[in-house]
Amino acid sequence: MIIEADELPAALAAEARDRFGAAFTPRGKDRLLAAARARRDRLGLVDLEAYGAALRADPGEWSRLWPLALYDGGAFLHPAPQFEVAGAVLREWAVGAPERTLRVLALGCGAFETVSLAITLEEAGFRHKNWQVEICGLDLNPLALARAEAGLFSPEEVAGLDPGRRQKWFAAKSGGLAFKAALAPPVTLAAGNAFEPETWPWEDASFDLIFCRGLTFEAPPEAPGRLAEILRAALASTGFIFTAPGEFLPDVSGDLLLEERAGVTWYRRGARRVKANRFHQPKRVKKAPAGPDLPAGPDLTDPADSAELVEAERLLASGRPDEARDLAGEALLASLARGRPAWAAWAFLARWEAALGRRPGLSPGAI
Repeated sequence: MIIEADELPAALAAEARDRFGAAFTPRGKDRLLAAARARRDRLGLVDLEAYGAALRADPGEWSRLWPLALYDGGAFLHPAPQFEVAGAVLREWAVGAPERTLRVLALGCGAFETVSLAITLEEAGFRHKNWQVEICGLDLNPLALARAEAGLFSPEEVAGLDPGRRQKWFAAKSGGLAFKAALAPPVTLAAGNAFEPETWPWEDASFDLIFCRGLTFEAPPEAPGRLAEILRAALASTGFIFTAPGEFLPDVSGDLLLEERAGVTWYRRGARRVKANRFHQPKRVKKAPAGPDLPAGPDLTDPADSAELVEAERLLASGRPDEARDLAGEALLASLARGRPAWAAWAFLARWEAALGRRPGLSPGAI
């Protein structure tokens, strides 16, 4: 069948779903199209129709296109409150830990997350207290893993860190900045699919901390339930799970407690069953925020975030839920970066789920 140039994005997205099990939002389709254009230019082809023909003639071209289409955006220690809270939670957990062993898993780690976790754990004191620490990272994108393995980043990518951290953790090398891995806990990286734990290379699949952020936004709607099962199987009996802001896991078993501190949420395996609320969410157990007390209530919403949420409401009402959720997510991240709980953004996300007839966490998510 001949695929016209203007039909190529939809055709690429459909075949990518068949090959890799990935669903695409409009923004994800734009990334896939940009990757196709980059490969077209690299091959010296005249247009996208010619690149579509090249894909059909050489199935191996998918292995070169796919890494470019995977989202590898991000930054170190972003959003900062999430990593700060993770470090604080682990310090508290360590007081009663039965063994001085800490295993961490980062699913969909990209180029930045294992480095960010290494910095967090070292700054939390685990390297100086005779702890055996291991960080494992898994990602589908071989290019992102290669960057993380090399530990070489551009000055722009490191610019978000404060000067003290940049000086401590990075050294000039080859026109960029090299991560000082000798200061950090050991990191093991592997290429693989988070939804296929049977292929993971680690024999001991029991982790005290799991970072799994955004994976339900990059998979078919049935993915959150499957991911929750996988994470529960990989989580140690006293472990923690951090998902992306606004990302929830369905808790069929009732043994995951959703905790909150300073606007940051995470899951903890509880010692008792928790009755699900009307949104089928685990019970949220609030903790006192670390540091200065935060004022409570929706008045904390920044005016700029309010404008974004008003626009998100308009987009949702006009039948554009993907764009509405993206905009609300940006407002949520901005609030967390300022250390604010973002109640209005959380409330909008709950309305968004209800409007689409889904439980929290069951997004139409996509790459």
